[in-house]
Order: sequence, then structure tokens, then C-alpha cells
Amino acid sequence: MLGPLEKVTPRSVFEGREIIIATILSIVWTILLAGYGAGYFGLLGDIAEPRDAAFLEIIFFLIVLVLPLAFVWLGSALIRRSFQIQDESRRLEWELRDLRAGGTTQSQSGVSQPRIKDSRVETLQQRVTDLTNQIKQMETAITSVRQMQAAMQMQAPPPVAKEPTPSSDARAADKSIDLPDLLRALNFPRDEKDAEGFRALRLAKRDEDTGSLLRAAEDILNLLAQEGIYMDDLHPETAPAYDWRVFAQGTRGEGVSAVGAINAPEAMERIMAREKTDQIFRDSSLYFLRRFDIMLKSFVEGASDAEIQLLADTRTGRAFMLLGRTAGMFG
Repeated sequence: MLGPLEKVTPRSVFEGREIIIATILSIVWTILLAGYGAGYFGLLGDIAEPRDAAFLEIIFFLIVLVLPLAFVWLGSALIRRSFQIQDESRRLEWELRDLRAGGTTQSQSGVSQPRIKDSRVETLQQRVTDLTNQIKQMETAITSVRQMQAAMQMQAPPPVAKEPTPSSDARAADKSIDLPDLLRALNFPRDEKDAEGFRALRLAKRDEDTGSLLRAAEDILNLLAQEGIYMDDLHPETAPAYDWRVFAQGTRGEGVSAVGAINAPEAMERIMAREKTDQIFRDSSLYFLRRFDIMLKSFVEGASDAEIQLLADTRTGRAFMLLGRTAGMFG
């Protein structure tokens, strides 16, 4: 059997090359700055007349030399540590699986399992949990930075008319969202010019439950995009609204197979492969499925059959059908 890391391909061109890249960047930066400094201070012979270098100018050049190098090596260390955490997490997860497999074999053969193995399993579980929490924190920080950059680049649509300051009753009423706006929010804005989509998204995020679903959907859509899976490329069949209502009531398996109306074997294989190696992806998928299932129960109560089918055709609905079929929710 192969080791836990022998099947893992590098996640980035930087993996394993952090020190080399940082060294190259440092040498290039030092050479460029040394050449510029030599010309600035008149050290290139006949090219420029020598000049008296002021103390502050020397300090300035030293700062310009040291600070970028510090950032380069700090970034290299962070990237290297990130890869080490992920490798350690996978290694511990494989060790935990081996221990559990060994415990199962011993139990089936009638041999009692020693207490020390229980202690090792608990220790490994705790280490896996700690490493997973660190990775989640790093992923959350990176996602937050990307969202801030996207928000700064996005141009807000011009107001049609000046709206009066809402009263307390109006603010309370704004927390509720009608079904057309909810469907528009679950489909996410088509592009940066989709003013109605952004308006619906802002309204939907004011509700705590709907906002949690939208954030979970946004995370899983970004993770699927990393695998080259985009909801606009999927073409689900139209499932009867009756099957969706039965599914919302808790029915699972072959009886509601029509609900999982997306047939994309290649995408499902990529998802299953990612879930086996990426615990964050697996947890994000399960969390998204739970949030959508909670929303669906309340949605079908007041929605028409046509609105239920529109829900299934949103980007969020397509992601639910794809991940639900991968998880075996539809048989």
C-alpha cells in the first residue's frame, strides 16, 4: 500500500521551491538596488561625479534593501508552513484510518484491543482537529482578503431616486425578502453590472439563516471552481415540484432520485477525489447541504410549483443537486 503522501501531487508551483524562489528574488533585488545605488552615489567611475552621501540617504537605501527582502522571506516561510500543515494533516488522517482499520480487524478476530491504541487514536484525532482549525483560519483569512479586493473593484450602481431614511418599522420589514428576490440572490449576480442581483443579495443577507446559506454557497462555488466545475456549464433536467416537496419532508433515496437532476459523472469523480484528500472541502460541502436543506423546508411551504423549479435552476440549486447526488442523497 502506498504511503499517505505518495499519491499527492504538488498543490502549487511554489511547493518545495519556496527557498529557491526567495533566494532568486533576494539576489535579483540586491543586484538591482546595488546598481542603482552605485549610480546614485557616483561610484561608477566616469559615469557620474562622486558625491558626499548624506547619512539619511544611506539609511533610506538600507531600508529599501532590507524591507522587501524581509517580506519575501516571511512570505516564503508562511507558504512553506501552510504546505507543512496540510501534509501533516493528511499524514495524521491516514495514520488514524490505519489504526481504526487495525482495531476493526482485531475486533472481528475476537482479540481485545489494547488500551494504549485508544490513547493513540484520541491523540491523533486531537492533532488532526488542531491542524484542521489552523488550515480553516488561513483559508478564511485568504477568502476575506479576496472578498475585500472584489468589493473595492466593484462599482456600485447609481441610485434611481433618493430614498428617505427608513423608520424602525421599515427596517424591520426589510429583513423579510420576497421569493423573487430570494431566487435572484440564490442565483448570485450574473456580472458586475447586475444591479438587481446585488440588490437582492444585500436584502437576502440581512436574514441570518439566508445569509448563512449564501455564504456557504459562495464558499462551495469557489471551491468547485478550483476544480474547474462551474454551475453555468451544468444542464439539469426539470424535476417535478412534487418530488421536491416530498424531499423537503425528509424522504431520501430512489424515491426522490428525480430531484438530483444533474448527471455529470466527470464532475462527480473530481468532487469525490477532492473530498478524500481535502477535509475543508468535505466539511464545506456538508455544511452547505445542511443549510440548503433547512431553507428548502420553509421555502416549499409558500412557493408555487413554478417557483420551486426556478429554485432548482439557480446556481445554488444546481450546486445542491450536484453535491447531493455525489453524497448519495438521491440513491
